[in-house]
Amino acid sequence: MPSQKMLEALKTALEHEKHAMEMYRRMAQQAEDAETRLLMEQIAREEEGHYNQLSKRLKALRLLG
Repeated sequence: MPSQKMLEALKTALEHEKHAMEMYRRMAQQAEDAETRLLMEQIAREEEGHYNQLSKRLKALRLLG
């Protein structure tokens, strides 16, 4: 059974990943050149992947609890 502390840590990590993803998307929209825009979009997708992985782990832990 997962501890409440572990669940809270995952929730916090999810929030950080969400904010990072949003930040990089904003930076991509504001980029003045294509190279920077593409880089920011790539990083945003990576952050989205992190978010999805953590979300799956949190869901799995909740099912165990």
